[in-house]
Amino acid sequence: MANYRILVINLDRSPERLAAISAQLEKLDVPFERVVALDGKELADDFIEAASPKQIVGKTYHRALSKAEVACSLSHKKAWQKIVDDDLDFGIVLEDDCELLDNFADVVGLIDGLPGGSWDFIKLYALRRGGGKNIAKRFDYKGHTFVTYHRYPLGFVGQAVSRRGAETLVKNLRYVTEPVDGQLKSWWETGVFPFGLMPYCVTTDLDGVSDINPTGGLEEMQQDRWVKIRNKVRRAAGRLWWTPKLNRRFREFTEQLKMAEREQ
Repeated sequence: MANYRILVINLDRSPERLAAISAQLEKLDVPFERVVALDGKELADDFIEAASPKQIVGKTYHRALSKAEVACSLSHKKAWQKIVDDDLDFGIVLEDDCELLDNFADVVGLIDGLPGGSWDFIKLYALRRGGGKNIAKRFDYKGHTFVTYHRYPLGFVGQAVSRRGAETLVKNLRYVTEPVDGQLKSWWETGVFPFGLMPYCVTTDLDGVSDINPTGGLEEMQQDRWVKIRNKVRRAAGRLWWTPKLNRRFREFTEQLKMAEREQ
């Protein structure tokens, strides 16, 4: 069995969320560790500037980032660093407002049995943008389906991150240049090759109050139209160049799964 941990990202000012996710995990008899989230409301301007320089963000993203967005990204990076520091084989990183679905424990067991070193990052939840049409490659395995995407979907509520993936993300995501799920949309720039696992095992209430965007003000922030267009073109070009490499990595992964099944 692998050395792994469930890591729940939680703000000090959100004890009710911690209580809710704790109850869900305890019901499934799944132990976890809390990762204290960085709180954008408490971060000094110079700290934010060091982590997310305005000059770099202005060149790479179409609007300014809020302190909450930067704090969220840094909180995930803190969880990745913990995977590395604690010498885990992998971690399952959850945001505290997620809801665990009935197959969560089965998915944990499935990932625990994957061949070591065969994967970087597995998405356990995705916003339903594109739905099934966004699935590029798929491989059925023990009642679940590993997939790749035409366009990496948003949503960072739950994901499994291997040690190799965590090391790579910490190394390559030096600055917060856009929301963390947005940075993973250009996965080739992060150095990881992300897969998905369906059916998803976590979800979230999209109508609930968001710590990152509680008033909906992010949608009203001034945007640089030309930077937005340029980023779409750049991302499309990157996806075209790197998708064959993702396909090759996915093929290698599925071959390892087939070999593991034959040996059982």
